Order: sequence, then C-alpha cells, then structure tokens
Amino acid sequence: GDRAEGGGDDGASGAGSSVQVHEETAGEWEAIEAQTEEIRARELASRGQVRANEGLLANPISYQEAHQWLLRFELDPGKVRQFEETEVEDSPQCGCWSRRRTASNIPGLDPALRDKDLVLCLKLTDFDFNDLTHFRMLRTVYSKLTRAKVCPSIGRHWETIGFQNTDPRTDLNRSGGVLNVLHLFFFFAHYFDIMKAAHLLAQDAEQNFPMACVSINLTNIVLQGLLDGRLSRLCNSGEKSVFDATCKVYSGAFYHFYTRWRSFKRTIRDTELALTEVRRLVDKQPNKLVQSLEAGVKEMKAKNDASRLEYTDLDFTSRAPPDGAGAASASKTAAATADAR
Repeated sequence: GDRAEGGGDDGASGAGSSVQVHEETAGEWEAIEAQTEEIRARELASRGQVRANEGLLANPISYQEAHQWLLRFELDPGKVRQFEETEVEDSPQCGCWSRRRTASNIPGLDPALRDKDLVLCLKLTDFDFNDLTHFRMLRTVYSKLTRAKVCPSIGRHWETIGFQNTDPRTDLNRSGGVLNVLHLFFFFAHYFDIMKAAHLLAQDAEQNFPMACVSINLTNIVLQGLLDGRLSRLCNSGEKSVFDATCKVYSGAFYHFYTRWRSFKRTIRDTELALTEVRRLVDKQPNKLVQSLEAGVKEMKAKNDASRLEYTDLDFTSRAPPDGAGAASASKTAAATADAR
C-alpha cells in the first residue's frame, strides 16, 4: 500500500517538526474521512442497484471464510522443524527433577491432535499484506470498529486500534505472526459487542491503552501456556482442537483484561500488572478464563433483553458507574450497542 505519512524536513527545529507532523496527521485523517463520506454518498445514491464488483479486498471477510482459508493452509515443514529441533527445559514441580524435551513435545497433549503443528506454523508465519486473507481480516476489524471505509495498508490510522507504528507488520511480526491476527479476528467475529466496548475504552482520555499491542501480548501469553503444557487438558477435551482451545483461552484473556481494566479504572501504568494477572490465570486456571467469558456473555445477553434490562446493572461500554447510576448506565449501553451494530 502507499505510505500515508509525509516526510519531514531534517533541518527543521523540534517545534517546527512537531507542527509539521501534526499537520500531516490531520491532513491524512481529513483525507480518509473525505473518502469515507464520498463512498457513503455513492452507496446511498446507488442503493437498490446492482453494483459492479469493487474488488475482494474491499469486502469484509466472515469468520467462515477465514476458517476455510485456515483449513487449506499448507504447513511449512521448515517452520515445524524449528520446534522439533529446539530443546526446552521444564520447570521442576513438586520437588521433581527438571527435564529437557523438544518444544514440539508439549506435555500432556494428545499426540492425535494434529492441528498442533498448524498453530506452531501460524506463529512463525509473517503477516503479509499481499495475502488477501491476511489483509482482509485486519481490514475488517479496523473498518468495523472505526466505521471507516478507507483503509490503506500503511498509515497512522492503524494507531486508532492500538498499533504502535504506521505499519502493523512491525508489531505483528515481532512475535506471533499471523496467529496474532487470527486470534484478534476470532474475538471480533464471536464477541463484537465486547470488542467494540474495549475499543471505546481504549480511546478514553484517562483509561486509554493500545488494544492491538495488548492483543499481541495476550496471544504470546497463550502460546507460551500451550508450549508449557498448561492448555493440554483443554485441548484434549471438548472439540479436541489445539487451535480452538487457544482461541477460547485468548478470548477469555482478552475479556479478563478488558473487564478488570474498566472496573478497576486502570491506566497505561497498570499494563504490566494486568498482563501478569492474565499470565497467572493461563498458567494455573485457563479454564476459569473461558468460563468467566461465557458467564459474561450470558449476562450481556440478559441485559440486552428488554424485559430484563431494568434488573441488570452490567455495563460493557464505559467505566464502572457511581452508585445509583445503573439506569443511566443501562440506557447508555443500549445506545452504544445499537450504534456498534
């Protein structure tokens, strides 16, 4: 994609450079907003008409499409071999001696679960804008959360959903690769209302946090838990899928991070504390993360039921309200949910 940010004058003073960057950023956002409004106007004018194909990239991708791509994903023997040739040492437990093993020999995992190699391979596969499925997954998340219809591959707009750079590949491919995007897209596709609420909280003046970078950290925590054998029981039960198990634990971790951040009014200074809490649960009680998410979703559905709305005090779209603000909070939540849809 074309670069959306302009270059600065190396000889400019610090203040001048700051003004220039601000003007460039403002100009970039104005361009994106103008293009978005133009597209919306064209859609309104052509409503009811058969439109020509605008290209696959511009169409949001469904989870079913992404899952079909995953089923066709070809394993790279070289990537799998990296885990088979890497030795790790298990931490001693209950006073036992530590032992060495290959990274691919995950403790307690049923050897029949062949999609273990899929997950390991995805971790080592770089996110690539030239792969349409890669780009469409990330573009769909960005476009639905921000309601923007223009999404260049490179630009400051990515910072809106929590990337640290104008090129998301820098963050994604540092660790976790395309698995980072698959986990993020899984949560987006299955728990959109919660992700939308987390995105709004991430923009808060006091409680802001870089959501995409937090998500990458959560994927890394979950993958380390898998490699250490902490998720083997979950993988071996239920649907008997390593990929599905990592997605569920990641989703529970995302939900835990968000709800604690909101309820405890955390700020960016609490990031490491919040991640440490998640890491401890992945290591000791990964199933608790999954169960807490399931319980939270049930409460949310009950809250959105008009007949029970007045009896529920759960708020997914803002920080915890003061005592006595339950009715106002419920009203705001219903409005935000309708807007997100």
